[in-house]
Amino acid sequence: MSVLAPAVGAVIAAIVESSVLTHLQVGGLRPDLVFAVGVALAMVLGFESGMTWAFVGGLTLDLLLPGRSLGSTALTLVLVTAMALLVARVTWPPRLVVIAATSFGLSFVYQVLLLGLLALTENVAFLGLSFTDLVLVGLLDAAITTVAVVVVRAIDLRFGERERLAW
Repeated sequence: MSVLAPAVGAVIAAIVESSVLTHLQVGGLRPDLVFAVGVALAMVLGFESGMTWAFVGGLTLDLLLPGRSLGSTALTLVLVTAMALLVARVTWPPRLVVIAATSFGLSFVYQVLLLGLLALTENVAFLGLSFTDLVLVGLLDAAITTVAVVVVRAIDLRFGERERLAW
């Protein structure tokens, strides 16, 4: 799969996250669509697709959401996606449970890194989320990642490159 598809998908996901998901909050909490699908994409399709998704999606979120300095979300998503790629490398081929657990765990890292960067650059209060909120957002992100893994694997089976013998 080329890198154009993840780039376009990341822009669409960032637009949905910044517009629709701000109004569809679950218990006052908003899931991170770009993060969750990015982890799924990176762990299923690999480095190029995952990093393209993280960088383009992060920059698009930075442009669309007010109060974010340009590059803060992109940097955070690239770092978290690199961690997801390391987990995928160790557990290759990663199972659905491993991907969901990785998304749940990295959700904490993503929130803390993003809030830390925003506290340094934009003077946002670092104590914005409680531990219960972090757990609930992590569960929402893991659920989105689980659905995204099923969809990404189906798309990759249908439209991905076929393995061929190298003569």
